Amino acid sequence: MRRMIASSSFLAVLSLTAFVAERAANSAPQGKAKAAKVVTNAAVAYGNADAITQEEMKVDLYFLASDQLEGRNLPSRGFDTAALYVASRLAEWGLKPGGSTTDTNGPLQPYLMPMEMVSKQVAPAESKASITAPPPAGRGGGRGAGGGGAARGGTPASAPLRTTDFEYGKDWTVTAGGRGAPPLEPVDASGNLVFAGNGYVVNKTKINPYEGLDVRGKIIVVAGLPPELAAQQAALAAGRGGRAGAAGADAAATGDAGANAGAGAAGAAGGRGGAPPNPLGENCTDYLTPEEYGAQNGAVAVVAIANFQQLSAMSNANAGLGGGGRGGAALNGPAFQVPKFQRPPACPAVPAVIAGLALTNAIFQGEKSSATQIFYGAGGNAKQDSFELTAQKKLTLHAAVKAEPGHGENVVGIVEGGDPVLKNEYIVISSHLDHIGLSAPLADGHNVNNGADDNGSGTVGMLAMARAYAEGAAKGTRPRRSILFLWNAGEEKGLLGSQYFAEFPPFDLKQVVANLNMDMIGRTKGPGFSDPDRTHVLVNPGEVLVVGPHISSDDLEKTIETVNNAYQKMTLNHFYDTTAPDATHDNLGPQPNGQRIFYRSDHYNFAKMGIPVAFFTTGLHPDYHRPTDTPDKIDYKEMQTVSKTVAAVAWVLANQAGRPQLKATLPEQLVKDMKTAKEQGWGKITPVLAPVAGEPK
Repeated sequence: MRRMIASSSFLAVLSLTAFVAERAANSAPQGKAKAAKVVTNAAVAYGNADAITQEEMKVDLYFLASDQLEGRNLPSRGFDTAALYVASRLAEWGLKPGGSTTDTNGPLQPYLMPMEMVSKQVAPAESKASITAPPPAGRGGGRGAGGGGAARGGTPASAPLRTTDFEYGKDWTVTAGGRGAPPLEPVDASGNLVFAGNGYVVNKTKINPYEGLDVRGKIIVVAGLPPELAAQQAALAAGRGGRAGAAGADAAATGDAGANAGAGAAGAAGGRGGAPPNPLGENCTDYLTPEEYGAQNGAVAVVAIANFQQLSAMSNANAGLGGGGRGGAALNGPAFQVPKFQRPPACPAVPAVIAGLALTNAIFQGEKSSATQIFYGAGGNAKQDSFELTAQKKLTLHAAVKAEPGHGENVVGIVEGGDPVLKNEYIVISSHLDHIGLSAPLADGHNVNNGADDNGSGTVGMLAMARAYAEGAAKGTRPRRSILFLWNAGEEKGLLGSQYFAEFPPFDLKQVVANLNMDMIGRTKGPGFSDPDRTHVLVNPGEVLVVGPHISSDDLEKTIETVNNAYQKMTLNHFYDTTAPDATHDNLGPQPNGQRIFYRSDHYNFAKMGIPVAFFTTGLHPDYHRPTDTPDKIDYKEMQTVSKTVAAVAWVLANQAGRPQLKATLPEQLVKDMKTAKEQGWGKITPVLAPVAGEPK
C-alpha cells in the first residue's frame, strides 16, 4: 500500500532487509549458473561483465526504492538502511572495505565512510522581534496597517513610544542555514533603521545605495535584487522542470549571506545546481551584498523585505524558511550541513533576517515610502531611493539557535588489483545512494519519493557490477589496477558525499585514473511516451547520454568508444557533453546556459581534482523528483546494458598500460573551481573517521 510509513514500522524495514537479502541470495545461483556457461572473449576481456543480470538488479531495486525506505533522504533511517543493505552485499561477496578502520562494531561498518552532520534551527518560542516607535498618527495605524498614511513626523516628539512584538516564523524569519548558505548563528541586534534599496554595492556600474547614509550601529533594510541577478534568478526558476532548473532555483534561493534570495549562490558553480557565474562579477571584489557592506561599515544586521514566494512560505505553517518556520519541521526534518565543509566567508557579513507583511508594514509606518510602495517597487526591480527612517523608531531582533547532531555515510568497497604496483591506482565507479524523501501526497495518498531511477538505478547497477567483478576475482580474474565502488551520500543536498571523498580522501587522489559516474540510468522512451517538459532529454532504448569526456579527456572518450563498439554497441549521445551550449548541445534549458548537466552530479567533484570523468545517464523524464519514480517503470534491459558498458570501460581502464590524460584546454569555470579546491586544501589524505554517534551497524 502506498502510504506514509509510521515510525513504529522501522522493525519491519529491518525484517524486509533480511528478507530481500535472502531472496537475492536464493535467486542468484540460477542467474550465476547461466552466466558461468557463457564463456566469451568479451567475458574475459571485460572482467565478467557478462554476468550482470536484470533479475538481480530488479530484486535490489524493489527493496531500495520501496516505501519502507521513505525516499532515502539524508540523513534518515531510510538512508541508513539503504547503506547497510549495500554494505551487506559487499561483505557477502568479499569486496575489501573502504570505510572505517577503527572502533567498528560488526562486519558492515568497515564499508561505511562516516560524515558528521549538524542541524541548527531557530527556537521560535525563544526568539523575538519588536519595534519601538511613536504611535501612528491618524486612523489605520494599528498592527498590520498599510503604513505611509500619516505624514512623516506627524506624531509629536513628546508622544509616548509604543512597542509591538512580532512572531517568529509568521512575521519574520532568519535566512541562513540552508543548502549553500552560511551556518545558522544566533541573532542579537538592536538599532535604528536605514533603507538602502536592494542594498548592493556594484563597482563596475558604480552603484552605491549608501551614499549619504550612516549605517554605523544601525539595521539596514533592503528589498529586491539588482536587475541582473533578478533576471538570472527568473531564468533559473523558468527551468525548474529540469534537473538544472530545480536545483539551480533552490541554490539561488539561499543567496550570498542569505537575505537576498539569489545573490551569491548564483556565482558558486560546483555544488549540485552548477549555477551560472554571478553577473555582478566576483563577490567582495566586484560587488558587496548588503550584509557584507554592513559588516565593513559598522551596521548590526540586515532586514530583507520578503518577496511573494517567501511570504507564501511564511503563511504555510509547515513550510518553514531558513532556520525553521512556524509549525515545526517539514516532512523530511530540518536541513543538515557538514561542519567540516564550513569555511570563513570571502568577506565578513552581518546577520540577516526576512521581514513578513506585518513587520514590513510596521517598519515603514509613517515613513516617506509605504510598505506597499517598497514591496511592489522591489517586485518590479525599480530603483528605490535610500533614506533614514524615523529617528525614534528602533528594531530589536533576537533569534535563539539550537543545534542537533546527525550523520551520513558513503559506502565504499574495493576490488583489489592484481598488479603489485598498479594495484595502488584506482578506477572510481560512483553513484549516489540518497534521494529526496517524503512529499505532499498524491491523489492516491502516495507520498514517498521512491527514487527508483534517481538514483536507485545507478545504485543497483553498481551492485551488479561489484558482484560480477567479485565473482570473477574469486576465480582468479583480477584487474591490474584496483576498482573502487563509491556510493555517495547527499548528492541531492549538494554533492556532499563526493565532496567529502574528494576533500578528505583516504589515499592520494593522484592515484585515481578516472571516475565513471552513473546517475539515472533506468528510463527510456517506451511506446507512447510523451513529456510536456521541453527541458527534458530522455534516450531511446539502447542509447545512453555520456557527459564529461569531450570536456575533460579525449583519451577517455576514445576508450569509451572503443569498448562500446566492441561490446554493447550502444548509441553514445553527447548532447550534454558540453559547457558551452550551442544549436545541437544542451540548448533546452534557461538561456544562455542550458541545463549545465556537467556540473550537476558527483563526477564534478572529481573533475575539480583534475581527474578525467565520464557521467552516464539516460536522462530526465516526467517522474523526476516525484513519488511516481517507481521501480515498475524501469527499463531493466537498458539498465543492464548501461551497467555492462560501464563495467567494461572500467575494466579496460584498470588494465591498459597508460592513463587517460586531461585535455590541454579546460572550461574556464572548471579551471576556476579546480583552483578554488586547491586553495581550500582539497585532496589532503585524511584517515576515515571511526563510526560517529548514531552510525548504523
